[in-house]
Amino acid sequence: MGSYAVLLSFALLFICQFQTVYLVSLRKMTLDLSRSTPEVAKSLSCDACSEMVDAVRKLAELQASESLIEEVLIVYCKKFNLADDRICKMIIPEFKDEVLYVFDHTALSTREICGTILNNKCGTIYDPLNQQWNVTIPGGKPPIKPYQPPKVNITNRILHISDIHWDPQYTPGLQAQCDEPLCCRPPIPKGESNNSAGYWGEPLCDLPMQTLINLMEHFNDTQDQFDWIYLTGDLPPHNVWNQTQDDQIYVFNKIINLFYEYLPNKPLFFSVGNHESAPVNSFPPASITEYSMSWLYDDAAELLQKWLTTTDAINTFKSGGFYSIDFNGLRIISLQTNYYNNQNWWLLINSTDPDGMLHWFIEKLLDAEKKGMKVHVLGHIPPGSDSWGQNYKKIVSRFENTIAGQFFGHYHSDTFTVLMDFETSSTPRPYSVWYDGPSVTPITNFNPGYRVYTVDGNYNESSRQVLDHDTYILNITDANLTNKPKWIHEYSAKDAYNMTNLSPDSWLSLLKEFLTNNDLFLKYYHYISKSFDMESQCSGDCQHSTICSCLSTFSNISACDAIAPNIVTQEQMMLYEAAHEDC
Repeated sequence: MGSYAVLLSFALLFICQFQTVYLVSLRKMTLDLSRSTPEVAKSLSCDACSEMVDAVRKLAELQASESLIEEVLIVYCKKFNLADDRICKMIIPEFKDEVLYVFDHTALSTREICGTILNNKCGTIYDPLNQQWNVTIPGGKPPIKPYQPPKVNITNRILHISDIHWDPQYTPGLQAQCDEPLCCRPPIPKGESNNSAGYWGEPLCDLPMQTLINLMEHFNDTQDQFDWIYLTGDLPPHNVWNQTQDDQIYVFNKIINLFYEYLPNKPLFFSVGNHESAPVNSFPPASITEYSMSWLYDDAAELLQKWLTTTDAINTFKSGGFYSIDFNGLRIISLQTNYYNNQNWWLLINSTDPDGMLHWFIEKLLDAEKKGMKVHVLGHIPPGSDSWGQNYKKIVSRFENTIAGQFFGHYHSDTFTVLMDFETSSTPRPYSVWYDGPSVTPITNFNPGYRVYTVDGNYNESSRQVLDHDTYILNITDANLTNKPKWIHEYSAKDAYNMTNLSPDSWLSLLKEFLTNNDLFLKYYHYISKSFDMESQCSGDCQHSTICSCLSTFSNISACDAIAPNIVTQEQMMLYEAAHEDC
């Protein structure tokens, strides 16, 4: 049916996505929830997408040349203000070869193409990523162990770093606010005094090297305060319209070598982010050898081999970007979360447990359970509401006694999610919690940040659970004004929220308190952005949607009833999703 024409439209969808993500403040969109409508959220991308796909299909039927189709798409790009002419001309060839392969191996209608990539913004349609499938989860779940305080005062501290997004082309003095998806870099022009990129970074730009070096020096000075490192992905910048595999390898090697230079004796456990690949989000399973990820996985495995200490870990990482390592009496499992990223177009060929990773995950958990080991799970993108996410949550429920911690990134904000059991209990029961760690990059409208978790230590019958976490930030405005960057302690979870422990029950109780204690909720709300905008307010629909997002995936709000019935509508959560879906 003229696959090439469709693939160009499909490639252009990525412009739709990052245009709405990087030029619009996430916090502003959250605040505007009460003044928006679902129709507005849909029209931002779906109508434009459908019109473009239909147009190029007609051109394909007329056997139009590839160059003509590209020119037509550029016209549409300008019409819908998706990007400037330069970016439109670069984004299409960036994606075309791999997307062509996908469209030669799948068949989707216009609404299916747009609806799949843009979630539910095109209405309720057939979505291959949301077709129900199940992995086999073994029975024999042990009796649930209620939370127990640590038996002895032995702890470990884990440094969690996520979403560095170093921009090698960051240039102080260029426009800090601009009309492109990423500012502070050529060919953006020099800015006026009130719109000039600061030396240490800007809220609409990715991280400059000098800030990253300053952070590494800070880690070197404070390395006695943590024992090992979780690095949950996304090292390259957001110039997704103009990236090569060599670019991504360069950034990956540069940053990992900084860890070896400044923290040579700190074990580092890595999880692959969606921006590690070129093109962005492109992670085919191992079975698609024509577009093998070996260019990334082999290089990363070699660089990380100091801590990928087993043949099994090296093999699974080179094959699919996931691995399991036993370290310090703890099993650390790093998942390839791009296997459920709805922007990974390879899933349109097969989204049913790519590379059998969930089956492998179950085997590793079952083995840990038999050995009496606890597990920490690492990933970049937190699980969603699709079939993969539902299977993941069932696995976590089955192994809730074994899984002691879950650590993700991707959204750049500081949030958490409580998982609720609706099936085996007469009343909804919180059974686990995962943490979305803060980003180092300031984009979009954040302060740079990182986190240190205090966990139950390595001793007999240790829970290995998170006992507290401390978040540290760089006030980027002050750093630029004083030229003296200071990484400061923002808050401790237990102290800030007056929590006795960080069990799932305690987090659920905190969410309930957010409904009635507005000062406490606003404290959390400001921490989401790492204290970037302390003057912003959030009430009504904004408050309810923010609270609900800590319990629910965006398309399934039933878990919110555990706080209060009907506090949000499906439409409100769809709008909230529009402000948080892409990073």
